[in-house]
Amino acid sequence: PITYVGIFVDITKRKELDRALKEQRKLLEDALKQAQRSNKAKTVFLNNMSHDIRTPMNAIIGFTTLASAHLDDTELVKDYLSKIMASSDHLLALINDMLDMSSIESGKMHIDEMECGLSEIIQDIETAVEVEVAVRHLDFTIDTANILHNCFVCDKLRLNQVLLNLLSNSVKYTSAGGSVSMRITQKTGAPNGHAFYEFRIKDTGIGMSPEFVAHIFEPFERERNSTMSGVQGTGLGMAITKNIVDMMNGLIEVRSKQGEGTEFIVSFSFRLSAGPKEPQTIPELRNC
Repeated sequence: PITYVGIFVDITKRKELDRALKEQRKLLEDALKQAQRSNKAKTVFLNNMSHDIRTPMNAIIGFTTLASAHLDDTELVKDYLSKIMASSDHLLALINDMLDMSSIESGKMHIDEMECGLSEIIQDIETAVEVEVAVRHLDFTIDTANILHNCFVCDKLRLNQVLLNLLSNSVKYTSAGGSVSMRITQKTGAPNGHAFYEFRIKDTGIGMSPEFVAHIFEPFERERNSTMSGVQGTGLGMAITKNIVDMMNGLIEVRSKQGEGTEFIVSFSFRLSAGPKEPQTIPELRNC
């Protein structure tokens, strides 16, 4: 009699091997496509950065030359110095974005937690954006709801960076007469010793297309809408923001419609520290 057990086992092993090889090939192909996309994105990024860095540098050099040639005209020199400062701030922002993205990709960015207060964070944010909001003639508001705990433990620097990145975008892409707001809510259902905080940043700006929203958190992405609007940037701000939110174990989502505006919703669970336990409004929140 002929036995087929050995042949059957051999065929089964071969099928398993073929399946494993196909899966491995698929993984390698996906990795290659991802690497090619990344290389292409970085090439586009370098091209954009070459232009973006050259613009403020040319302005700094040009206005410095003009200022040197009109030292006897105090008012004119003051105007040139003001423009040099604005260009310098823009150049510094570009460099900071590049350094932050480099730190994230190399794993050198860390979260340093400390006790902080929501009232302090709000004051810092108001101070940081009030001048730009006034210059652009925008209606800007911050309000709170159901805040039971002012004091918690988090990386204050990174939390401020996330919120300011989102607010700065809202301000940049909202025309004069429009509005930008941030609503902070403490949600229920947090684990014992923790609190859920939700930050909603909303504007009445130019909005974004659904196609761009799907890729907004990818590095080097810049929508044609924004580049045509004259607003400069690296295309790294949202990628940096998303990475920081992930490092802080938070969640971020975006809702946007072209011509109507954008809303970012960021949520965090923070460990509580000693502080007030009863419902309060922001003016009554004490420092931690």
